[in-house]
Amino acid sequence: MVYTFEDYKKEVFEKNPNIKELYDQEWLKYMIAQRIKKAREQKWLSQLELAKLANTTQSVIARMEKWNQNFSITTLSKFLKILWLEFQINEMIGK
Repeated sequence: MVYTFEDYKKEVFEKNPNIKELYDQEWLKYMIAQRIKKAREQKWLSQLELAKLANTTQSVIARMEKWNQNFSITTLSKFLKILWLEFQINEMIGK
């Protein structure tokens, strides 16, 4: 039998529910960041244009889209508002 990453996650989450909660929070933020990137591209905005609208720098947008930095829900929601983007949390977590 092959031991997969999903098997590993299940084992870790069962041993420590706090780890699962943290994982789920980070996964949600990652999915929001990906939705922001998709919306930016659909609106034909460059990273620089979105950055100007958000009063930040292009490098902040790049880090968010590559998930090279952990962003708070508050920060991510600022970008959602600028892009007039709405979604359901259940949609983000695949429920």
